[in-house]
Amino acid sequence: MAGIRDYIWILPFIGSILAAISIFTPAAVRIFGPGQYLQYMNGFYVFIVGGTPEFGFVDIPILMIVGVICLILIITCTIIMFISSLTHRKRDAPASWIVFGILFIGGASYYIGGTEVGYMMYGMINYDITVSFWENYTPSFGAIAPFISGGMSILGYIISKSVGKEQVKITPISKDTTSVSKEEAPVSEAISQPIPIEESQSIKFCPACGEKIPSAEAKFCPGCGQNL
Repeated sequence: MAGIRDYIWILPFIGSILAAISIFTPAAVRIFGPGQYLQYMNGFYVFIVGGTPEFGFVDIPILMIVGVICLILIITCTIIMFISSLTHRKRDAPASWIVFGILFIGGASYYIGGTEVGYMMYGMINYDITVSFWENYTPSFGAIAPFISGGMSILGYIISKSVGKEQVKITPISKDTTSVSKEEAPVSEAISQPIPIEESQSIKFCPACGEKIPSAEAKFCPGCGQNL
């Protein structure tokens, strides 16, 4: 599992590369007859007829405003996510990847929806007709790539959290210490043997007269004859 986590950063990294490429590619394409009309997100267009290209900017201000706002958002997210993917290699995915994914998808959705509404408003104001932008144009890589980038960023975060942290196997320490040989230190305590106490020839005195008894074996006092 840890090996998968080490390569999750590649998902937002590739997503940021795709988003960077989308900035320089058309967001909408219209093909009619021998000609081809390519419109970029910032309002710049290339009109190719018979192999001769013509360049310019759309004359619909609201389309340029919507496109420029979305373009700034995508450029900002692309730079930050590119740096974040490189700085989080072999690390857990940050929650900002979810934010970048939402901003990418939200920015592309804003461009598609805003372009449609702006084009319809332009038709109503100037020609009193309702014209759908995406009925005449086809979304190109410039409008599709941010969805892919956002999905890869969100997917990278989900995979990182589902894999989880690497499980560290902990071997329990056995409490059985029988295998460990312990050298018993020889007890050098001297066992004291009981020392026989010899009866000493203690000096005794007669309880009657206080005369000194010369021998412990005497049965009578030599002074008063008291029975000892």
